[in-house]
Amino acid sequence: MLQIKKYRLKALKVIGTVTFVVIALELESSNCPLCQSLLHVKGTRKRILYKSEDEKITLVIRRLYCEKCKRIHHELPDCIVPYKRYGAEVIENIVNGKGAEAPCPDGTVRRIRGWWKAIVTYFLNIQKTLEEKLSMEFSKPPAFREIVRAVANSNHWIFAHQV
Repeated sequence: MLQIKKYRLKALKVIGTVTFVVIALELESSNCPLCQSLLHVKGTRKRILYKSEDEKITLVIRRLYCEKCKRIHHELPDCIVPYKRYGAEVIENIVNGKGAEAPCPDGTVRRIRGWWKAIVTYFLNIQKTLEEKLSMEFSKPPAFREIVRAVANSNHWIFAHQV
């Protein structure tokens, strides 16, 4: 998966619902995060993102294919945290201690906090490795979206059951 920073959302009306198409203003990373080969657009898929308990939006995201390693990568805008239903802003507020303001049930807030507590050290170590090996620069302290984007784009994302 690749996370992009420069994009815009274009609204489309699809039979009673609104679907947003993610339009990359420029392909920030056109290389495969695994083998560095050129990626080609393979198609699109829909992704539901919850902005609140009652409000959800559907995003259409591009699927990119690597011919060398035969893998599909999804181009995600930075408003999405990979494999999470709520948007990056909601999750960032929860992990920064603003869970009372979160527009989701208490159980979800508790699970997100638990996920972050289990994963934050791993994410920070990935970020530190990227700084040392690739001379990448991050803000001090690093922002939530910056950490998520670095881990996702370096192909070091791990799933909840791996924590």
